[in-house]
Parts: sequence; C-alpha cells; structure tokens
Amino acid sequence: MRILLFLMSITVACSCQPTSTSKEPSTYLSVSPAIDTNTQENKAVVKVIEGFFNSKNQSLNQNEYWLDSDFEKLIYPYFDIYEIEKSSREALFYKPSLMELIEIENGDRLVKVGFVGVHSATQQTTIRCIYNLIATQINGEWKLRNSLFYFTKSWNSIKHQSITYHLPPNKTPNQHQVELQLDDINQLSQFFNTSPIPIDYYSCESPKQVFQIKGFDYLPNMYFSDKGGKIDFANNVFSGNNSEYYTHEIVHIYTKILFPNLPRLLDEGLATYIGGSGSYSYNWHRKALKNELNQLKDFTNYLQTYSRDYINEETPIPYMVGALICERTLKKYGKKGLIELLNSKGTLWETIAPFGLNKANFNAELVRELSAPYHPIF
Repeated sequence: MRILLFLMSITVACSCQPTSTSKEPSTYLSVSPAIDTNTQENKAVVKVIEGFFNSKNQSLNQNEYWLDSDFEKLIYPYFDIYEIEKSSREALFYKPSLMELIEIENGDRLVKVGFVGVHSATQQTTIRCIYNLIATQINGEWKLRNSLFYFTKSWNSIKHQSITYHLPPNKTPNQHQVELQLDDINQLSQFFNTSPIPIDYYSCESPKQVFQIKGFDYLPNMYFSDKGGKIDFANNVFSGNNSEYYTHEIVHIYTKILFPNLPRLLDEGLATYIGGSGSYSYNWHRKALKNELNQLKDFTNYLQTYSRDYINEETPIPYMVGALICERTLKKYGKKGLIELLNSKGTLWETIAPFGLNKANFNAELVRELSAPYHPIF
C-alpha cells in the first residue's frame, strides 16, 4: 500500500528569520456574504484574518496577528499554509476565501478558510484546501492560533518515558507496540550517544485523521493512502497508521536535531534503514527491491524523495536507495564512518564522495550492496 510521504509539498529552511509585517489589510481575501460583518466582533476578527494573510508569507516564526505562545508550542504554527497560495505558474493563484466564523468555547471563533484558484483563460475554479484556524481574544485583542489542540482536546494523553501518546477517545493503546517503540528509542539514543528526545505522538486511525487534527477539512492528500504520517518542528509525530509504533518518523526527529544538514535522500534512507517504511521493515523492502532489480536499470534515476516511484505500491525506491547508501557505509566504514556521513554538510554527491561513491560507480556499488547479506544497524 502506497505510503503518505508528506502532508504538504512545501520546503522551508528551519532557520527562518523574523521580518517586519505590514498592518495594511489584505486586498485579496474574500469574505463570504454569509458572515455578518456588521457586528463589532466579526469586524475585528475579519480584520485580524486579513492582516494575517497579508503578512504570513514574510516570516514563519513571527506574526503580529498570531498568538505568541503558539510559536513556543509549535515553533512554526502556520507552516502547513505557508506560501500555500503559490501554484506552478503564479505566486498568488490560490486566494484565501473566508468561508465561516463559528463561535465555539470561551467565545473563540473557528475560522474556516478555503484556498481557491481561478484559471484566467477558462475561468474554471479549483480548490487547493479548506483549512481551520482559531481566533481567540486575549486582553480584548483578537489573535489567531493553530487548531491542533482544539481538535484533540478530548483525546487521552499517556506518558511512557520520553514519549507522550495522544489517542482519540475510546482508543486503547497497544501495549506491545508501545514497548517496541520504547525499545527502538532506547537503541536509537544509545547508537547516537544522546539522551532520549521528548516526543508527542498523535496516534491517528488514518492519514485522513492526521490531516483533520492538523486543521484540514479538505486536501487531496487526505485520500492518497491508508498509511503514513509526518513530524513537525516541535517534535510531534503524527501517525496515520492506527499504531503506537512508528520508528521511521521518530528517526526524523533525531536526524532533524543531530544532523540538520543531512541531504533528504539520506534522511529518508536512514529512517527506512532503521524503521522501515509503511507497514514493513527495511529488510522486507530490501527483498522486494532485489526481486525487481532487473526492471530498475539504474539507481541514479531514483534520487528524488518526492517522486512516486514504488514497487508494488509498497516499496519507495528513492528511500531504499538512501537506505542502501547508509547500510553500505556502516558495513564498509563502521559506525564512525556512518556518523561522518550523516554529519556532512554538502550536496548528496559531495557527501558520499569520501565514502567511495560517485556518479560513475553509484549504480554498480548499490547493486553489489543489495546482493550482499542484510546488515542491520543495531
């Protein structure tokens, strides 16, 4: 079953710097006529929403219209809609449309925004997503905040060592999976000689539920797969596998902190090497890749982690290419060599060059590695 790779195809550097924001209202936010803009409160909320959408793409870690505490809790609380207006042709194609303001608890407002594009030639409309924000009043001033904690307010939280599980109502945690996850975390921490990283783990029943608690009413990605998940910058894991075990994503939290310059192919490769992909282990995927080796021709054709190159809708080939590089490095150069590989700061080809890989021998070396016996990382 094809896994969900990313919630949004947005790439942003972690070192985003704050910039000044404009106080002028947006000129492109449309407001549904169903919203009564004559009331004082609605006017104030709409003005804040306008100000936010006029300025949000200037900075990921500062916005005068957003609740300050959200940046502390979530680091980049509106990351999922950062530059979401862009299309391949225009920087401002999917324009925000304020659809509803719904009063919820404590006088807060649930803010529903659609992002709609209109093709200039045909006038046909297309919708990218429908997204939820929360408007809250602090000391008489309206601010926006992320809706995650609102949508999970009835969930149960259970702490086990360094990991805190958040589970939907009526879901009982799978204790065996919890124990497996804790064991993997301990091995991971020991291997990289670091203390276990505190993690919040949202155990969702499906990728669709992952999107929903993250604020989406609609996004096409919600329906791409029945497996998958992601992490965020605040060390939250969002699992859509109906499972309390998801080492692949947890590895990404460790690499994000320990090896921030790691090329994406190797990041996904290491996560697959240690935690597998989807429902299966790395060794399972390794056998699947080996069985299809004659059909692949050249591993240099599979270096883009965003591409949808799979074997039998299960095995992501680029992830496996990255995993084979990691496995080969560990086998030939030991743990010290693997750590050096992960600490590299160059491009992919610059990173792997000291370890005997280049464009000329890349395919032959990985074919040789795949033909050799599986070498577990720990």
